[in-house]
Amino acid sequence: MSFEEKYGVRPLVVITTVLGVFMAVLDSEVVNVAIPKMTSVFSTTQSTISWVVTIYLLTQGMLTPASGFIGERYGYKKVFLFALAEFTLGSALCGISWSVESIIFFRVIQAIGGAMLIPLSMAILFSLSKPEKRGVIMGFWGIAIIFAPAFGPTLGGYFVEYLDWRLIFFINVPVGIAGFLMAKAILPEFPAKKMYRFDLPGLATSLPGFFCLLYALSDVPNSGWTSLKIISLLTASVILLSLFVVLELTTEYPMLNLRLLKNRIFTVSVVATGLLSMTMLGILFILPVFLQNGLGLSPLQTGLLTMPGALATGFLMPVSGAMFDKVGARIPAAFGIFLVLCLSILLTNINIEWSFTSIMMLYMFRSTGMGLSNMPINTAGMNAVPRPQISQATALMNTMRMVAGSLGTAILSTAMQSHTNYALNSYLQNVSTHSLQEISNYGLTSSVYGLTKPNEMLHIMLSLKQIAFQSGTQYAMKISVIFATLAFLSVMAIGKKQEHVATGEPQHLITEQES
Repeated sequence: MSFEEKYGVRPLVVITTVLGVFMAVLDSEVVNVAIPKMTSVFSTTQSTISWVVTIYLLTQGMLTPASGFIGERYGYKKVFLFALAEFTLGSALCGISWSVESIIFFRVIQAIGGAMLIPLSMAILFSLSKPEKRGVIMGFWGIAIIFAPAFGPTLGGYFVEYLDWRLIFFINVPVGIAGFLMAKAILPEFPAKKMYRFDLPGLATSLPGFFCLLYALSDVPNSGWTSLKIISLLTASVILLSLFVVLELTTEYPMLNLRLLKNRIFTVSVVATGLLSMTMLGILFILPVFLQNGLGLSPLQTGLLTMPGALATGFLMPVSGAMFDKVGARIPAAFGIFLVLCLSILLTNINIEWSFTSIMMLYMFRSTGMGLSNMPINTAGMNAVPRPQISQATALMNTMRMVAGSLGTAILSTAMQSHTNYALNSYLQNVSTHSLQEISNYGLTSSVYGLTKPNEMLHIMLSLKQIAFQSGTQYAMKISVIFATLAFLSVMAIGKKQEHVATGEPQHLITEQES
């Protein structure tokens, strides 16, 4: 039996769609490593160059909710091709950028394509694959979601350190062109549902609403939760998104079909996915900070430490998908999240004395739990949705993943930063003014800690800073345990094995007239 006969979808279709997802996710991570280099090249400030990262995430966040509607309105294949072309063009323009203003503008172009690639690829594979084999297919799709964030820092670190930072953008061009040609030749045609009227009120409220929300969450580590800027942005987002919810629940053709949340299994899946994103993306942010500032590792070493975890997760994605197809979501998801929970508890004791190998192994086993749980949860929710609403479901699922990931990162990074500062101040208070003065002016004798060199003050201060980072990281890890616990409880609400309610022919077999 061929792959297509077994799973209902051609292997090249899977490769093409997964390739698009990998590029989009990779580029949201790989740029972080090049920020210091770009700051120097463009002779700008850290706060200005950070918009190269922020504007990409904001644009993705604003457009992801609309991706399902756009895909249905104009056809999955046409929109997927447009997204690939837009992303590739944006990558090329970023590579030739000549100023900080130009690269920020070109990142918007790139993000417009990237925002649609992820949910559309998910919708395409779900529409084409057999319902009873969707677990495995979504496992292949999930490889890109997991591999890209881990390979990003390693690949970016190598380019910046040994080659040219512009390659982080130029590498997308040949891959994007190849992906575009493959998609044009291989993807089946999907009908455009032209009777769908464009939801302009929904777009007008969602774009600024998600912009304010995601911008506030991204800036929380710098400004703090109680700053006027953050409070104003969050207030505006609450007002705009509340209006957006009312509009979407009352219009005939909503941009984002919130009525899908009436489906209990889908809602549980969305909530569990959000909680997993909070702990996964939050840890992906705070762990590199600890490794580099606490242990003094380079960005390349940090990437190498997290890579085995990504490999383990990626390899387990299809395995967990196959388990889902046989026994449902609850068993692999509950076991996986329980593993995440146990390893998260162990990581609350992380300290600067731990070896590179110890941290790598604990992170790898924790990532194994993510690999076992992620795709079964997603697929259970998607299988509970009728086939004609799959694109809307993927948009809603990915919107939740993005918002929850940003929220988790904001909470954990703020907790880490605030507790690090608190710990450092507490440690400094225990060092007497007289001792600091002696260190600074004359050096310490053997009767005062046994130190003799004037620069020992710097050594002590650096040691205290390391220990403070350790304390802040441990505190943030404890909060991630709460996220993992809530995810475990939520996944228990999923039935042992769900029936596939998505019925009807695959969309590419529906005629234009029927649509």
